[in-house]
Amino acid sequence: MRMSASRPQASCRQSFSQWIAAGTIVAGMIVGSSLLAHSQTGDPAPAPAQVATTPDPKPWWRGISTDGFLSLSYSYNSNVPALRINQFRVFDFNDNEPQLDVAQLVIQRAVAEPNQFGFRFDLIAGSGVPEVTAAYGLFRNTHSGIAHHVDIPQLFVSYVLPLGKGLRFDLGKYATHMGYEVIGGYDGFDDNFSRSFIFGYAIPFTHTGLKATYSFTSKFAVMASICNGWDDVQRLNHAYTAAAQLAFTPAKNFSLTFNFIHGPERRQDTHDQRTVYELVTTWKPVPKFTLGGDGVYGHEENGVAIGHDALWRGLAGYAKYNLTSKFSLAFRGEVFNDDGGSRTGTDQTLQGFTFTPEYDMSAKLSRLNSHFRKADGKFVVRGEARLDRSNKSVFLEGTDPTKNRQFTRAVNLIYLF
Repeated sequence: MRMSASRPQASCRQSFSQWIAAGTIVAGMIVGSSLLAHSQTGDPAPAPAQVATTPDPKPWWRGISTDGFLSLSYSYNSNVPALRINQFRVFDFNDNEPQLDVAQLVIQRAVAEPNQFGFRFDLIAGSGVPEVTAAYGLFRNTHSGIAHHVDIPQLFVSYVLPLGKGLRFDLGKYATHMGYEVIGGYDGFDDNFSRSFIFGYAIPFTHTGLKATYSFTSKFAVMASICNGWDDVQRLNHAYTAAAQLAFTPAKNFSLTFNFIHGPERRQDTHDQRTVYELVTTWKPVPKFTLGGDGVYGHEENGVAIGHDALWRGLAGYAKYNLTSKFSLAFRGEVFNDDGGSRTGTDQTLQGFTFTPEYDMSAKLSRLNSHFRKADGKFVVRGEARLDRSNKSVFLEGTDPTKNRQFTRAVNLIYLF
């Protein structure tokens, strides 16, 4: 196809060159006759005009970037559950089994200035992340609810409207604005390997719809969204979900974000509303030390049973200290209350304590061959120790749910470019 496409281009170049040559000859004849006329009259020849030239803008496709992310892990549960499952975990649910958490490919044209068009396409595969993030009606079966090992967590187009400082619109499927933690990829991943209970049970993963973002100043920005709901490409009912975000950054080392989402989220039910309020904060008292917090409150009408609303509340604290430019330690402590059991399946209060050492290394694959320059990036090696506790005996020991705690250890390898 490339060869057939190059042929008309070559013929166009030939005809275009002929036109340039003909135009040059005609222009030379005109200039020559003009100079001759001036010499005949004795008038001096005018100096040639200086034509200002501006460089041609780069083609739009030159702004397209391609990036990748890869995460591998292994975890071991001291309870030795018969099903080999780490309970109430999000992506690291496979126990005592090497796992390809996710392999991600991102193709995008990022936008920032008014009148710019762009897009983003994320394709992921693996035995951990895609099975959880897959949305209803796309890679999650609408009847069985089962998802497999491939997902498209984001696929949207963007445009920055030239209004004020620039009003940005994103249309399509995009990651949620909720949460301190993220699904994770080449452009950002969490300080801890495993995800919190809040990330897994209190908030959604993705949305399909339209969102608008506007920065009034460098310190204050807002976002509003209308979408199909929580993790839905195909709507469960005939209503929509509204969401909003207020982001305040009074200083470079401190940020405060308020998140909100509201709408009906159950199949064929447009009456009962689900509402979540969240406050997320980050603070860097010194350059090497980062603190974070995530507080969430959720409510759903008749979420447990008719006449019995569902409530869930969570609070998580984060700390990370960079001992060197390559080595860091991270800690997370959290508590999550599922009043009525609508989120985890059990009326319980969960606690989690997570410790994660991390070591970063550069990945200079171009040293092997110059053709690998695009693959230059970073390797991240992490270990993790995590203790989960519940006020109920919900954790399996062997085949019986007789324990109120589980302890896991994990190793995680990340490569990104």
